[in-house]
Amino acid sequence: MTVYDRWHKTPAPGQEPCREHGQGKARLYPSAVHGQGDRWQVRWRDDGGRQRSRSFALKAGKLPALHADAFDALVQRELDTGGDPLPADADVTLKAYAEQWRKSRAHDTVTAAHLERRLRLHVYEDPKTPGKTPRGGVAIGQRKMRELARRPTLTAAWIAAVPLRPSSARLVVTDVSAIFRAAMDDGIVHRDPTRAASVSRPGRSGVKAVPWTLAQVEAMAAALRPERFQVVPWLGAATGMRQGELFGLAVDDITWLGREPRILVRRQVKLIGNVLHFAPTKNRKEHGVPLAASLVPLLARHLERFPAAAVTLPWHDLRDRERHGQPVTVRLVLTDGRGRALNRTRFNDSHWWPAQEAAGIRPPRGEDGKRAPARGDGCHVLRHTFASACLRAGVDIARLAEWMGDTPQVIWATYTHLMPGDDGAEGRAAVDAFFSPGALDVHDKTAGS
Repeated sequence: MTVYDRWHKTPAPGQEPCREHGQGKARLYPSAVHGQGDRWQVRWRDDGGRQRSRSFALKAGKLPALHADAFDALVQRELDTGGDPLPADADVTLKAYAEQWRKSRAHDTVTAAHLERRLRLHVYEDPKTPGKTPRGGVAIGQRKMRELARRPTLTAAWIAAVPLRPSSARLVVTDVSAIFRAAMDDGIVHRDPTRAASVSRPGRSGVKAVPWTLAQVEAMAAALRPERFQVVPWLGAATGMRQGELFGLAVDDITWLGREPRILVRRQVKLIGNVLHFAPTKNRKEHGVPLAASLVPLLARHLERFPAAAVTLPWHDLRDRERHGQPVTVRLVLTDGRGRALNRTRFNDSHWWPAQEAAGIRPPRGEDGKRAPARGDGCHVLRHTFASACLRAGVDIARLAEWMGDTPQVIWATYTHLMPGDDGAEGRAAVDAFFSPGALDVHDKTAGS
């Protein structure tokens, strides 16, 4: 091993020497990263054969935490003897470090609660059952970070025993991976065992979301009760808005006329501790969606029959201390008929799932009274339907991501399997093409029923 100077390199023909360093006999020539980050870098291969590196601002000195030369010597000595580069700090248990890391995160209340629950149920040890988690998996929270980093097979055994579906297990593994990445940044461990070559992460679910056909959208609209909810399938399929964003849509967010008719997605309705709040959109991305001509009469007729109602809810945004907790009033397009925002849990249980059974989209309840699983047919399927219509019409990924409030990477990973495939006109035309076969006539019939 050796210590590398990141800021300098072998000179190219005719290159001028560095004006800041190496004047005199030791001539140095600037690299492309000159002056960026720490200058001195130690590189080594861990006991799993993977390339590792760590950079330092100082080269010469006796402290491995501060000086590249000292750290280089320590790594070489520890690798020769089978030890870890930083054994003292790595004696902390995964649970102790994870709890410190978790409480330092700037998550909103709901995300923080989900994270705490996943770690508690699937990573930490159940006091009543040593070595096991409360859900019966293999507990690793009591193990030292050093031990887990050096022995990836421990992590592999834990992953294999997580009693969850692959998609849910991936969330837990991602949590643990984030913890180890933070520990690497802190210099506590030198690798993330969840990413070791010998560790297999849970596979992605083989069930892919399938967008609805126009007939399914029509049937769902006809089956929803009361009639004030019949616009939901049309609105979701024509805009790709998430369920919370649909429930947070205000009439003032709609631009009906002009060169670019559109809907501005500015907020969502979020259930936090059984209390409804207005909150920023996912990823804090306000975004505009083209307002398709097919949707205009449907939406206008809905507002004529069921006028927008002024609703006041507290604003939830832990990153905005001035607004957080303050009352916000907007005129919502969708309410429960009593001037209240929609609660997604109650809406799904009392309206969405029964309508799917009535529309024949999902099987009726069995003799035991339980509903059959309908994974992929929640309100989020309307978002997939919008994406598929746009992709089929040739809308480019970057523009679609802008309309949906996502990144192009997420669109590629989540929606491009739907159908083959930029401006607002294309988006409106795509939705119009989807809705064209008698959509307005069908809606007129169901709205008056």
